[in-house]
Amino acid sequence: MNRKWIHVLLVAACILVLSACGNTVEENATAGIENAELVFTSEPNETNKAIGHIELYLPTGFNIEKGIDESNYTVINGKSSYILFVNPNETEDSQLHYELIKNDAKNNIIEDKTFEKDGVFGFSAVNKQDEETFELVVSVGGVKISTISDKKKIDEKLQNMMEIAKSVKVVH
Repeated sequence: MNRKWIHVLLVAACILVLSACGNTVEENATAGIENAELVFTSEPNETNKAIGHIELYLPTGFNIEKGIDESNYTVINGKSSYILFVNPNETEDSQLHYELIKNDAKNNIIEDKTFEKDGVFGFSAVNKQDEETFELVVSVGGVKISTISDKKKIDEKLQNMMEIAKSVKVVH
């Protein structure tokens, strides 16, 4: 009888694990955008890295490298890489990056959402590239960070991306 209960519990555990892994891209995108909004409406993390003319917060495991110029940087976390673009000429309420994404007819946006708080504008978007890859974009004012991702961990990536974007400070 004990062995039977163990098998029942194992089967139940397997079903729970498999059903949790079965989130759709849309569900992951929604959760990620909600995570990004929560970060956006919170106080930014303390900066822990300085490079070029910016200071920013990088989550544990993230590194940053200079890009082709003073406005572009490459952020790396394991096998994932992100492009960080910082336009010091854009104000915190700038909607330029959002307008560019929304007006590009090539984009196949699954979900996007804008955020505003204390005169600061931000957004998160998930753009379908093909059946297996998605472009994730997060922006706060003149700061934009993007990456190409599979459908795994979209929610976590969008949260980390907003933590980074929200923390960027231009120093002169």
